[in-house]
Amino acid sequence: MKKSKVTLLGFAVGIAALMYGQSASAALIVGTPSPSLTPTFGTLIDFDDQASGTAINATDYLSLGVASITETEGLGFFGRYSGSQSQPNYIGTGVGGERGTDASLGWDGTILIEFVDFASMVGIGVANSAGGPETFSVYGAAMNLLESYTVTAGLNVYNVIDRGGLFDIKYMQVSGDFFALDDLQHNAVPEPATMLLMGTGLAGLAGFRRKKKA
Repeated sequence: MKKSKVTLLGFAVGIAALMYGQSASAALIVGTPSPSLTPTFGTLIDFDDQASGTAINATDYLSLGVASITETEGLGFFGRYSGSQSQPNYIGTGVGGERGTDASLGWDGTILIEFVDFASMVGIGVANSAGGPETFSVYGAAMNLLESYTVTAGLNVYNVIDRGGLFDIKYMQVSGDFFALDDLQHNAVPEPATMLLMGTGLAGLAGFRRKKKA
């Protein structure tokens, strides 16, 4: 292989590595829930694709990058419910989802979401007006805890975890007493091939400009 080709390939790989290797600067962002959702990014799942009263099946949103979505405590009826806080639907365990803590009004549980690809930002709306505080956590591929926060108290709040460009979120979990969720967002990791092509394109442009100057 000629030296020029080796240089171009090395430059392309270097660009790809640089893009992947951004350092994490984790943060919790508290935004605005529906209907004026902010911040907005990546893929949005609003759970309005099926009627209120229908169950949430684990693979309902596989085509939108969610490998599975489950309520891990087996409480109540895990499905879509109508509500004034986030119309027309949010998801939760309903009045039958009671573990016998805090508000004792149902809607308890632990909702675990697994993504198909790694993400660097995830967001979820939490409808919460009673009961104990909710915990919002993200995990890596081995279910290793990356970040965990107590959800800001309020009738309905939007929570985002931003890993500062580091694509290492494989799971997201919300656990608590008397809550419902809506407007799941996530951004998938860029494809390695796409990043390599970007690097190759930049390398080719740099080589062309050097040749033109010569």
